[in-house]
Amino acid sequence: MTAQRFRYHHRVFIAPPWPEIYEQDSERRQSYQEAERTYESMVTTYTAYGYELVHLPLTSVAKRARFVTDSLR
Repeated sequence: MTAQRFRYHHRVFIAPPWPEIYEQDSERRQSYQEAERTYESMVTTYTAYGYELVHLPLTSVAKRARFVTDSLR
């Protein structure tokens, strides 16, 4: 299977849906409920393929960036 042959890095950052800031617009067409289902599907799929998921914290962009940077060290 292609997903097993062409691997990403073993650690994958994933952003959970965040209801307090979620908005639909011309770029984000999913409803919040669809976004939740997509997120759960991604978690299930990445986990099934053995990836280590790192959930981004629900915080400012600057703090998320620092979290990612710190996690990569």
